[in-house]
Amino acid sequence: MRKLPNQFILVLLLSFIWSPALPAMGRSATTTAVVDDEYDRYKKRGDDFFKEGKYFEARRQYQNCLEVPGFENDAYAKEQIQECTLGLKLRQQADEAMQQGKGLESIRFFGQLLNLNPDDALTKAQLADYYEREGNQLYDQQKYAEAKARYIEALKYTTKQTTLMLQIRNCEEKMKQIAIIQRPPKLIGLKVAAGVVAVGAGAYAVLLRHDYQSKMDALNQISQTADPTGSGVIANPDTYRQYDDAYKAAQAAQQKNGLFKACLGVAAVATIAEIYLLVRKPKPRINALNWKPSSQSWGLAISYTF
Repeated sequence: MRKLPNQFILVLLLSFIWSPALPAMGRSATTTAVVDDEYDRYKKRGDDFFKEGKYFEARRQYQNCLEVPGFENDAYAKEQIQECTLGLKLRQQADEAMQQGKGLESIRFFGQLLNLNPDDALTKAQLADYYEREGNQLYDQQKYAEAKARYIEALKYTTKQTTLMLQIRNCEEKMKQIAIIQRPPKLIGLKVAAGVVAVGAGAYAVLLRHDYQSKMDALNQISQTADPTGSGVIANPDTYRQYDDAYKAAQAAQQKNGLFKACLGVAAVATIAEIYLLVRKPKPRINALNWKPSSQSWGLAISYTF
């Protein structure tokens, strides 16, 4: 019988020795891949919750990361757990301050939360709601400029801006109406001008009337002296010259009677205009259908004016 070569026998022996180890190596690689997937799954969930500002849920997922074999000392998970714990503490402090009516203190804690996590969607929503409620209260108090500032601040923290833009436009309309009622400087100038014209025209009319009356009085006085009998004949040349001068002066004053009447008319019109500007109160435009902030909830309320 022919003997097998020594090399062939050696190959067979090595095959028997290494064959159990090969499946074991395959199982080890598969196990490592499963462990990595489990860690990544927990990490992704934690990151998603953290971005939303849900720190309690995020911390639980990061703790799950540390329970995965081989990741017991994972630096990222430990750091995120610390940040989640800090976020929960700041959120609690902000909520307590808000419940106690300490708005500014609550805003300070919300600011620290955003410094910790700029993507904190929950904190942004709380800030937007806070500023919108503040704006609604100021709007109800007719403090429209301050209300507008609050609405603009709320715009920084929300993507739902339609309602806020409507509220801002409402504030601007109210501010325009108030500006009309508060007598613009242009109307004040018109009133002053009307008053000046009325006084000036009236004073000039009085002056013309006084001049005419004085000239007529002088003419009558000279007539009685120069012709006391009313014969129509003045023999003295000097007296006649005085009479003639007085007559011409009275005639010139009488010719200004048209100007006198015009001055009276101008004074009357200016006086009426001034009285009208003083008495008249501009009425703001009132829309039948109005959108206004709802002080009892977030959003807008519709009112109809009959």
